[in-house]
Amino acid sequence: MSNHDAHHDDHHGHHVTPLWLYHAIFGGLLCLTVITVWIAQFDFGAANTIIAMLVATVKASLVALFFMHLLHDERLNMLTFGFGLLFVALFFLFPLVDITTRTYIDPIKENSSVRILDKEMEAQQAHAEKHKKALGKLSNLYKREFMAPAEGEGKAKPAPEVPAAAEAVEGQAAEAK
Repeated sequence: MSNHDAHHDDHHGHHVTPLWLYHAIFGGLLCLTVITVWIAQFDFGAANTIIAMLVATVKASLVALFFMHLLHDERLNMLTFGFGLLFVALFFLFPLVDITTRTYIDPIKENSSVRILDKEMEAQQAHAEKHKKALGKLSNLYKREFMAPAEGEGKAKPAPEVPAAAEAVEGQAAEAK
């Protein structure tokens, strides 16, 4: 018997996966997708990325093992897939370490534009409350003048008169000639 014949005897033929298993894996993938969306509604701080990557890894493994038939394929293909996952994990390890330690340097919550806007609105409200009494005096403006006199001063100077727009245009045309 040659090596070629012995090689063929080791193979048991193509594995047929039952349809119910495909449906179960598909249902599991749908559940994991719902879990992914549900988890995204919560703030786990620096663990957000790690949790998202774990769920994505489980989903990718299910697809590779069952839909890509790695579970019943040659072990070399499974080994290649495993080493690929290992190297991807190593490539993600260093950025994940950076992300998880970054909160001590630059907290994400303090950089939120919504929180900054809220702080600005609170500062404006506090400023308005502080000057509310002075703002109430604005109704005491002189009727013919633009400015109210400051306390202890005399009457405010009247605003200079502005010539009508048509007269100004005629005056400029006459000067140009």
